[in-house]
Amino acid sequence: MKIIAAFEKTKELSYTSHLDVQRTLQRTFRRADLPLAFSKGFNPHPKLSFATALATGYTSAGEWIEVELDREITPEDFTERVNGALPNGMRFHSAFIADENFGTLSKMLIAARYIVTLYPDAAVTAEALRAALDGLLSSDEVIVEKKTKSGIRPANIRPEILEAEAISASDGTAVVAVAGTLNAAGGLRAETFARALFERLGTSGRFTAHRTALCFAGSDRLPRLR
Repeated sequence: MKIIAAFEKTKELSYTSHLDVQRTLQRTFRRADLPLAFSKGFNPHPKLSFATALATGYTSAGEWIEVELDREITPEDFTERVNGALPNGMRFHSAFIADENFGTLSKMLIAARYIVTLYPDAAVTAEALRAALDGLLSSDEVIVEKKTKSGIRPANIRPEILEAEAISASDGTAVVAVAGTLNAAGGLRAETFARALFERLGTSGRFTAHRTALCFAGSDRLPRLR
């Protein structure tokens, strides 16, 4: 059987890498005495996979994972056992049993939603934030320097930005909700979006990113973009 489950990653573990999250979950599943299914061969490992990785430094309300088990347990039992063995900073809050034709999370993934909080070096008003976002969304091109396998290259991220909305600008912060494409081939990174927005605002600074949702196509049991 295959369990599809969602977990949150909070500030305590925001700088834990994706590889370390993977290792943490494998150890947690063993401590929780789950009936894990293992791969064959000389180095068997638990059959689990993520919809996508979460960048180091980000937090998230909903990362999705699929776990194969050797025998049936209920989603409620899965969640209770795992949460009892997890470290602070992670918690599973949703789980269901996938049917045989469910497919894979990574192939169904199409987008992600973020709350991006800017800490600009210069004060930003609500009007300036809305104007910068309007400029981004009305442009045909939003060029940023992007890291690729062949090095740093200019890239147009405008097609990756699906929605963006100003939430607030006060007390030295500017908060934006943004939805961007995300699939196996890549997609919008909160980091590049923040850099493009800083450029539009005419300042620099730092940012934090919180992934509020992953969005999928092909199943009504998973979060959808609309």
